[in-house]
Amino acid sequence: MCKTSPDSRHVHVIVTKDVAVEHQAAWLSMAQEMALATWKEDGCLQYEFGRSSSKDKPNRFVIVEEWSSMKKLEAHFSAPHFTKLIPQMDSISTTVELDVAFKCLTVARSEESLTKSAASMFLSNSQQAPPHVFVTVTKNVPEDKQEEWLNMAQDLAQGTWQEDGCLSYNFVKSKDNPTRFVIVEEWTSMKHLEAHFVTPHFTNFVPKMDAISETAQIDLSHPCLAVSRSKSITVDGPLLNDRRHRNGRILVLYDTSTGSTQAIADLIAEGAMLLDRMEVRIRTVPGPPTSWEDATKPRDAVHDFCNYSDIYWADAVACGTPTNLGCISYRMKQFWDDFSQAGGWAKIDGKIGCAFTSQGGHGGGGELACMAMQTVLMNFGFSVFGITDYVGFKDTMHYGSTIAKKPRVDLDKMKCRRQGLRLAEMVAYYINGRDEAHPLRTKEWDNQTWGGVGIPPKNADPQLLLERNTTPHYEMRQKEQKQGVNSNVILKKALIFTLMEEFVHHATPSMASWVHSKLVEFGGWNPVVTDDSTILESHDKLKEYDLVVFLNNSGQIFGKTEPLLAHVAAGKPVVGVHAAVASFLNGRDASGNTIMEPTCDIFETIFGSHFQNHPPVQKGTVKMSVGDESHKLSGFLSSVPAEFEHEDEFFNFTKNVATDKALKDEVTVIAWADESTYEGGLMGEQHPLAWYREMGDNQARIFYTGLGHFSHFYNGTDPKQYVATILEAGLRYCCGYC
Repeated sequence: MCKTSPDSRHVHVIVTKDVAVEHQAAWLSMAQEMALATWKEDGCLQYEFGRSSSKDKPNRFVIVEEWSSMKKLEAHFSAPHFTKLIPQMDSISTTVELDVAFKCLTVARSEESLTKSAASMFLSNSQQAPPHVFVTVTKNVPEDKQEEWLNMAQDLAQGTWQEDGCLSYNFVKSKDNPTRFVIVEEWTSMKHLEAHFVTPHFTNFVPKMDAISETAQIDLSHPCLAVSRSKSITVDGPLLNDRRHRNGRILVLYDTSTGSTQAIADLIAEGAMLLDRMEVRIRTVPGPPTSWEDATKPRDAVHDFCNYSDIYWADAVACGTPTNLGCISYRMKQFWDDFSQAGGWAKIDGKIGCAFTSQGGHGGGGELACMAMQTVLMNFGFSVFGITDYVGFKDTMHYGSTIAKKPRVDLDKMKCRRQGLRLAEMVAYYINGRDEAHPLRTKEWDNQTWGGVGIPPKNADPQLLLERNTTPHYEMRQKEQKQGVNSNVILKKALIFTLMEEFVHHATPSMASWVHSKLVEFGGWNPVVTDDSTILESHDKLKEYDLVVFLNNSGQIFGKTEPLLAHVAAGKPVVGVHAAVASFLNGRDASGNTIMEPTCDIFETIFGSHFQNHPPVQKGTVKMSVGDESHKLSGFLSSVPAEFEHEDEFFNFTKNVATDKALKDEVTVIAWADESTYEGGLMGEQHPLAWYREMGDNQARIFYTGLGHFSHFYNGTDPKQYVATILEAGLRYCCGYC
């Protein structure tokens, strides 16, 4: 058994809801939005909405959740999508049952059954298959009968786990009700469930268990959302690759007899977590005790035993083995042999891998063991990599971390963390598409600090070395960009201007934070968020800035326009977002319906047009300009579909930059509003929403997007990410990346 604290136990939540027919479309729409956001949360292992298969329960829905810990579940309760959607969903539905529960069986699922489950899950996710079936059975068991009932439950579970098509079969006990138990099942199809009902273990144990318990509720249900976690299908229908928007997934897998390799594994995981947006699992391989262990006792692992679903889940695997006769341990070898025989070979190509090892002493064959481990990974289709970094004058890990016994000294710990960080960088760059995480970019700090290829000298400051290998990657990049390295890096300054003197957009803080973080990610920028208008009114102050970004401004936000015009004349870029062009208006109207005129032509001069009014917030269709190779931003917009439904404020403008004779030849529109899909549009068939231009003799880059009224576009809870992607493309254009 594994050592786990009460706070780290998996938590199951089972919610039974009744939703009236007239409310089901609205409820399911919110459920879909809820699921898309929840699936991205750290610690969410399962979050499924099922609809009852019973004709007698046309209004019945079941929500089945599993979380890695109570702490993760509690964090979910305060997530923006939870606090926004759950009250609305509850207002049009009735809660029949709600149980928060923990697993209550003392047996673990066998490796053979895990193999079948993982294979079934993989095939059902990759082929056309009948919908999965969820079963939730709520039982009340008197306290004096619980020991007998649980003993039979263990025998029933052991038999059921061996069945073909059984994906999940858990007995959980309520946290708050001492007699309440829930059986949570998932099957690949109704055919497999029906086969389960006639198995010897079912016909033997279930009648006996029913005789000493009361069945409070049984629900059979099928998935009912138009989206699926495994396939990442959007509301609009097309299959989308979600890698750019989700976290990276790293599995640190190890074998150990003395605890040495496990200590390295923990440090590898620490290093991987130095890069933001990474999920890391640490697992140990199963198998019998070795000669170093007590064969009379079950193995007492610090981390959970690995199952094959962990391999399928991961984008990358760091494999750690004790060095045994210059090779990998037999338990590690057996794990991969068994995985191959279970159908895993040729099913996991395209993942990233690396190796690490503990050895009896320096020169004890560790690099041979790492290379042997890499050979196994390559045989399964992994891409493996070497590491050129040095964490000290003579300390590197070209083939993986090779540590003599446990990593006790700082330099050994640094090697392990650096390897974990490099694995995370590989996942971020090659899997998640994050340019800022490329190893050559992250090594700039080392190269600029130590010179040459970044090898620390003999007299390197130990504290600086330690800081380099323990500072979170994102923070290190920020520190590097704010301070410069050895005073050799000259950073460009960006002014993010947020002054709102009249209407206050609540999305502005999220928007400003998002733009700030993006510029930091790009590298080479020192962004400053301010509402100090004196900067824009002073030639001396504004000339310090290489980029100006206007966010959701309102009112008479500055007086003198000459400094900003000089900024543009010098060829420096300007970005405007949403209500930026609604500044300098000749009136006030919180609803936005009144047609207004500008009191100053500065934004009409720079962006080509000015805000006139907008109809109420509503859904409409946005169409993208696609297929034009001369469209400079097209390379950054590949994840945005040609058209999509969108809810926002659709602005009307004083000029149509697409048709105005003085503008149409120098403005490129990248997004349009289809006025036939919403009410209140005044621009006609060609209604521009986002565009760019190059202005003046020095070709200053100008970008504007009218999209982006709500906070969720910028705080990570928007499942589509289209608004953020369009704005990021504009920022990259203005920063000179295309």
